[in-house]
Amino acid sequence: MIQNVAFQRKVVYLGIMALLMIPLYMIGHPAAGDPMAPNSTPGGKLSQLRAEYDLSQAELGEIDPASESMKLATLGMRGVAANILWSKANQYKKTENWEKMIAVVNQMAKLQPNYVTVWEFQSHNLSYNISVEHDDYRFRYQWVKKGIEYLIQGTKYNRKEPRLFWTVGWYTGQKFGRADESKQFRRLFHEDRDFHDELNNYVAIDSARSDATGKPDNWLVARLWFNNGYDIVENLGVPIRGKSPHIFYADGPKSRMNYAVAIEAEGVLDEKAEYAWKQSGEDWRIYGDRQVPTSQGLIIRLNDLEAKEAETQRLNDQLDELAPGVRDLLKEERMSTLTPAELSAYETPLEEIQTPEVYELHMRAIDKIRVTARDVADNSPEDVRARANKLTDRIAAAGENAIWVGKYRANVNFDYWRTRCDVEQKPQTVKARRHIYAAKQLRDDVEVEAARKEYELAWAEWAQILDEYPNLMEQLMADDLLEDVESYIQLLGQLEEKLPADFALLPLLELHGQLPEDMLETDDAAGTKPKPAPEPEQDPKPDSAPAAKPAGDDPAATKTDDPDSAKPAETKPAASETPKPETPKPETPKPETPKPDESKPEEPKPEEPKPEEPKPDNVKPAAEDPQAPQPDGSDPNETPADAPAAEGNADADGTVE
Repeated sequence: MIQNVAFQRKVVYLGIMALLMIPLYMIGHPAAGDPMAPNSTPGGKLSQLRAEYDLSQAELGEIDPASESMKLATLGMRGVAANILWSKANQYKKTENWEKMIAVVNQMAKLQPNYVTVWEFQSHNLSYNISVEHDDYRFRYQWVKKGIEYLIQGTKYNRKEPRLFWTVGWYTGQKFGRADESKQFRRLFHEDRDFHDELNNYVAIDSARSDATGKPDNWLVARLWFNNGYDIVENLGVPIRGKSPHIFYADGPKSRMNYAVAIEAEGVLDEKAEYAWKQSGEDWRIYGDRQVPTSQGLIIRLNDLEAKEAETQRLNDQLDELAPGVRDLLKEERMSTLTPAELSAYETPLEEIQTPEVYELHMRAIDKIRVTARDVADNSPEDVRARANKLTDRIAAAGENAIWVGKYRANVNFDYWRTRCDVEQKPQTVKARRHIYAAKQLRDDVEVEAARKEYELAWAEWAQILDEYPNLMEQLMADDLLEDVESYIQLLGQLEEKLPADFALLPLLELHGQLPEDMLETDDAAGTKPKPAPEPEQDPKPDSAPAAKPAGDDPAATKTDDPDSAKPAETKPAASETPKPETPKPETPKPETPKPDESKPEEPKPEEPKPEEPKPDNVKPAAEDPQAPQPDGSDPNETPADAPAAEGNADADGTVE
């Protein structure tokens, strides 16, 4: 009997186990076939959840048997194993054992193939940190390429992660195109057929061929990777994680702009460059038409700023028609509440404000007298107040949209790049860049006079362009021009000439505080800008002063030229000022000035910076304190002591900043 009871229990248990297999199968059986195919089965509940939240290997990317085997081999200790591998990778990096580091990094990727940070961090390690450890640029190129290949491998395991595709595009563009050795990197990339064949498995490499060379260009390849990331977001509905949408979408169009800049720098200055900028402008227009969500949940388009501002103005005009005179009356009432200082600051044009205090008062006054649409609606007549309130709501919506569009446009420098694309398409701009390029080539060939003529032709073209588009002077294009102007100034130095007083790009230099007063042709010896009226008549005197200066650079001539010859020649600007009688003062310590020259023959070195820089405060101590020239170690203090007293007058007049 007892044996029968035990047998019966076993049968019951087996039956219950068999029954439980049915719900377990319903919950956990895998999907059959391609999930995108019409006849596929979604699998059990767990399989559906994995697919819904992108947790399964089939959804995340490629299933790698080696990777799955490594996970099983860790027996649930994958986190511990990953930490050990990270530590080993750091150790091998410190000891510069690159081959072992590569092996560990690959093992790490197998162990955590769907952990995006592994791919991002280690690829950066390879392309940026390890590449710079090599002296030969060809080795650096190979390591940059290894980092990009590592990232590409990550996209296979994470095909729904747009951030990885974006990172591949960023490295391909920026690391090959912006590095210090970008010229060599771009050339190596053009010739790297093996790399092109590998890339062709992921992007349409033929569509990334440069019109200038017929070979794939790194900037155009980067644009393809960016576009792949955009397709994932738009077609698969994957959210953008870790990056603002308007910045995420801006880098694709900018890659073509960078391509246009690069080929122009390489001497492609014809219709190919114009066409590249035309395509860039079209890409930027498409980007501006994208719907971009803001952090407040508002959907905007960057191209809509002008339309929203016009709509806001139109609605405000309608409000003023409903309540005529209310806005002006409110403004007058609030104007009466301003303090005299605020009123004075408010009436001062913004471009004439020179101190932060006045600017603060100006802005405070604007805030005080500002009359909003809500203020007008609240003070409108009773019979139109309901309509005024509706208009106010519409004004607020359009105004908020315009504010957010303006903020997001500023983040990506939208207005500048749109204008830049328009300007660069003009034949005049291409012509100006052609002159600059020719000037650089001639300068390298030591054809100085011919290079100067090319520079001068370029400045004439650029002056007209900047007059038409003044906002470009404050933006990135100005940086390129400032570098070119600096090269031009160095070229003039080889010819023993200075920057012409009527130089076409003086406003650009003044705007950026790059006006080289010591290299600017002047009508006075103090190095200031040309003074009006009688000054040009005395040009011969300043000409004689610079002639005496090179002689002062010679150790044999420093004894007499600086205290005697240079100073009388430079007293011309202060002819009508009191310091003129002070010019003989250096004759009193004259016996002492040779002492430093005799004891320290290296004294002429401080002469090299051309002591025409205005340092008026040091003139008197040099003349009155006999101990001033004694400390030979303080050469910089001794050089301004030779500066002409006339420069102090120029400073007092405000002509020298």
